[in-house]
Amino acid sequence: MKDQKHKFDVVIAGGGIAGTMAAIAAANEGCRTLLIERYAALGGMATLGLVQPITMWGINGQYVIGGRGRDILENLSAINPGAATPMSHYGPACDAEYLKQSLETAAIESGVELLYHAWVTGVKKEKDALAELQVISKAGAMTIAGDIFIDATGDGDVAALAGVPFDEGSQGITLMFIVAGIKREDCPSMKVIGEIWDRHKVGYRKLALFWHPRKDAAYINVTEVEGVNGLDPWALTAATVECRRQSWQTLEVLKAHIPGFENVYIEQTAPALGVRETRRIQGCYTLTEEDVLTGTDFPDTIARASCPVDVHGSKNAGCGDYGTLKKSYGIPYRSLINDSIRNLIVTGRPISADHIAHSSLRRMAPGFALGEAAGVAAALAAKSGDVGAVSVSKLQDILEKHGAILRAEK
Repeated sequence: MKDQKHKFDVVIAGGGIAGTMAAIAAANEGCRTLLIERYAALGGMATLGLVQPITMWGINGQYVIGGRGRDILENLSAINPGAATPMSHYGPACDAEYLKQSLETAAIESGVELLYHAWVTGVKKEKDALAELQVISKAGAMTIAGDIFIDATGDGDVAALAGVPFDEGSQGITLMFIVAGIKREDCPSMKVIGEIWDRHKVGYRKLALFWHPRKDAAYINVTEVEGVNGLDPWALTAATVECRRQSWQTLEVLKAHIPGFENVYIEQTAPALGVRETRRIQGCYTLTEEDVLTGTDFPDTIARASCPVDVHGSKNAGCGDYGTLKKSYGIPYRSLINDSIRNLIVTGRPISADHIAHSSLRRMAPGFALGEAAGVAAALAAKSGDVGAVSVSKLQDILEKHGAILRAEK
């Protein structure tokens, strides 16, 4: 067994899309980088949550997100027709197992050190900086020291433990699942499938069915419970049980009423529950609904997004609050950092944003870009120990060198 105290340049908690991309970017910039993940695979919602397709990469016929993440997905679709659908402005649908392997390989080849089956339980601070993370695993407690820390937990766990102020929100919670055994050649159009579902549906939601790269399977995004505190394990347990029950009810509707689905079965329900919103940190800048709706740009833009405003709940006949955008918007570096802890960057969905802005940026395509930006920023801050002192222009130059899109579409 290794010594129970370890030291790294950059320590990332959370191996979802944002955390994985942050780790790859930091390691590629020459930092000794540790990525801590509580499950046994990378990719978070994209793999363990079975949330596919990975949306949205562009708007009005133009890409607004690029970088190393898009490269990974484009390469994945070239491996095998069953690995992923081709890249598009909307986004590809990936096979979770292929994506797990691709992300893990990319991380290891970049020099990232992985620690699976481990959970951050506390922090040690020295004045206005983090010194260590306290981690629990099968081997017991250990401490992880670092120069720069990245919170990619999805729930802002590290930030909250460190005392960073935050706001809380809640949206509908979903358990994704895959059905297989489809005869796609016998299926009606998506429009007709949706109309059939509306006549027999389970719960309040419209049917969101996305074809798997394999021709006999589909991802189903329809189970949902609302009014759940995503930080309460008892509530999350109840939500998981209810969503899984809904998935089996959904299966019976599909089999009984939709041509081509007569012999379908549930291949897998997601190992990870799809929690859309919990904490949002109070950072140096709070991205707002107006910023998103008007396509605001910033001098310190480090990522772009164009995903619809998408607040899940039972409003509007199961559609919640949903509205497409006219153009992309910038996400400023200041929304990833805070005034409380000088060596902490938050990335992914808990960044500093209001409830409506969050509902757009929380999707996974922006997560790829936000993660890469966080990793490069962490590498630039590793020597000084101050993420607020990072040269934004240098950060932007490095991101663009690797294909990031930071300027608004024409």
